[in-house]
Amino acid sequence: MKTRLGIFIATLLLMPLAGLFLSGAQWSDLVSTSSASDDAIPATLRTSIMLLVYVLLINLFIKRLTGNSPFSAQKNYFIGVSIASVVLCGLLSYLNLFVASWTVQQDNSLIVQILLYTPLFALLAPAVLVTRALLGSFPGLLKSLTFRVTFPATGGETLARILIATAVFGLSGGAAWPAKLFWLLWASPLLLLVALQFLWHESSIFARVKSGDWGRIVCTALSGIVVGNLAVISYQANASLDINLPNIWVAQAGLALFGLTCLQLSDVIAEIWRGKSRTAMFQQKKKFPVPVVVKKS
Repeated sequence: MKTRLGIFIATLLLMPLAGLFLSGAQWSDLVSTSSASDDAIPATLRTSIMLLVYVLLINLFIKRLTGNSPFSAQKNYFIGVSIASVVLCGLLSYLNLFVASWTVQQDNSLIVQILLYTPLFALLAPAVLVTRALLGSFPGLLKSLTFRVTFPATGGETLARILIATAVFGLSGGAAWPAKLFWLLWASPLLLLVALQFLWHESSIFARVKSGDWGRIVCTALSGIVVGNLAVISYQANASLDINLPNIWVAQAGLALFGLTCLQLSDVIAEIWRGKSRTAMFQQKKKFPVPVVVKKS
């Protein structure tokens, strides 16, 4: 798991820089010239509080409907997801420097921004997961998303190589030609995570699709849209946030993609509690601890 996450982070950090420099641009070209705003700090704090109240309410609704509280039953898991959410959202904010899909006007130091956005980022992925859990608590919805049409099993190193090549091209090409390939850049984190799952012989979030079960995918995509819109609307109600995308449908597709990326990353994090790792799969058996002495007759 640690190796996969390390590869994921390093690729997202290095490939856009490579594409930027290959295009002949410089890092200084990415510096925003937008005017600063004093509303960024209160807007971020209010959005964080709104998301905190939201996830607590959704957790309460799930407990009332099913009798189980996700936060109580999986406390350590959600702590791990929150930490991963901070890293993921930080990486996505870094990628946004190259394509400027959204613009926030502020003039705070890096340390202030880290302290300001960490609570907000930590809440986003857990909010997506608890929203998906709420949607999944309705049996009728899940049943309606199960189809008889099935797909052949996917996976293998060949598909993993194709996905990795596509992700690397998307990260570097999106930075070099943001106007044309911004969409591929935003799809690349999910493609890279799925490819690493295949290389490590782990299942991806699309594993159930081969049997016609679309419930997990659709509910997660809807959850990403719901949580993303709540965060955007809350922030825009208090400060300036410009969405620089062709239309609203592209923005909604991006939020759905964010939800799926959160789910795939949370599945990787969950392997800590499952106890299965690539190293353990190939570890040699330990010798019998008690020596056996055989006497010659």
